[in-house]
Amino acid sequence: MNRSKIQLTILIITLTALVALAGIQFSWIIKAARMQENQFNHSVTMAMNRIVENLSHNQAICNEVNNCLRKGQGGSCYLLMKSREEWADIKSVIKDDLNFYGINLDFEFDIIKITDEGSVQPGKDTYLSQNLEEMLEKSGYKLSLRFPEKRDFIIAQIGDIFIFSIVLLFLVSLSFILIYNYYRKEKLLSDSILDFVNNVTHEFKTPLTNISLANSMMSKNEKVEKDEKLSFYSRIIRTEQIKLNEKVEQLLKTNFAGLDKPQPDEEIDAATVAENIIETYRVQVEDKRGSISLRRSGDNFFISGNLDLFHIAIGNLVDNAIKYSVKAPQILIALKAGHDKLIIEIEDNGPGISKEFRESVFEKYFRVPTGNVHNIDGFGLGLFQVKSIIAKMKGNIRLTNIKEGGLRVTVELPLVVKNG
Repeated sequence: MNRSKIQLTILIITLTALVALAGIQFSWIIKAARMQENQFNHSVTMAMNRIVENLSHNQAICNEVNNCLRKGQGGSCYLLMKSREEWADIKSVIKDDLNFYGINLDFEFDIIKITDEGSVQPGKDTYLSQNLEEMLEKSGYKLSLRFPEKRDFIIAQIGDIFIFSIVLLFLVSLSFILIYNYYRKEKLLSDSILDFVNNVTHEFKTPLTNISLANSMMSKNEKVEKDEKLSFYSRIIRTEQIKLNEKVEQLLKTNFAGLDKPQPDEEIDAATVAENIIETYRVQVEDKRGSISLRRSGDNFFISGNLDLFHIAIGNLVDNAIKYSVKAPQILIALKAGHDKLIIEIEDNGPGISKEFRESVFEKYFRVPTGNVHNIDGFGLGLFQVKSIIAKMKGNIRLTNIKEGGLRVTVELPLVVKNG
């Protein structure tokens, strides 16, 4: 697993952990609210018992409540007693007993009848006494308490924790977003650098080879051999060429990355590219006493893609044809333009590739383990790069052996249709 995949995996794990943390935090907040509500309900129940007990000890209050129960109008003592002093005394007792249990909320209270169908029904936040002495129990009346601000009270109890949790989640989320942005920028920068290194190193290989061949041919000239300065300069060229070649190979070995960065598209004249590539490699081919030629069929050879990458792809195919030839290379580049498709065939007279390896050779770092391949320098990157470039151009590539001997590489690409 490469560095990019490891970083992506870590980001996914981090995101999953963040979502899980958010779920845990909200679940914990809900549980905390329920615990606060249960604690509040328990405190109210304890307060109700104390309230009933204290009210039972007040003779004046008991008499007024008894009168209310005998009249029994509307199922509520509030309507009969709200203007009396005893009703205010009941409220005072209730308030003191609630404060005793730490309940400082505004409340509404009543003594209500709950046995008749038309009586007052207790609401969600209403609490009923369970043992308001015999006169309440026998008559079917109970003490009722209601707290309109109960929900606000519960929220206030967990307010600090709730706010802290939200802030914590916000900070963690913000940190994740910043990390992701830094990762994305770092990846784009890394891809740009690696693509640059990849393109430059592959582009350097052919000129360096040509320099080496040209210098070798020049050094064999009698005038150069007899001229001490020219011989010295030739040796310098060779020494520096070897150094540069080593640096290029080192970069290829350590810094190559896949071509997964989007490249700008443009119209490419495939015929012109093929001609340029032939001129580029002509020195190498002729040095091996071989030949390289171009054959065209049709009149429209324009395709869409990145010119530099397409040049690298076709150049790699020609370079392979030269490298893997065991005799004088005979290379033919054929361009066949159809109605909507361009077919590029590159044929050589090399050993070909066994059928079992024709798909594997497009994998990164794969090299055919038999034949003359062991004697050829390389890292198994060329065909991988070719397939990546062709795929980005919405084309495909396949390999077939020629019956007479050699390999045919067929590339199919969509043509740019010219109107008119």
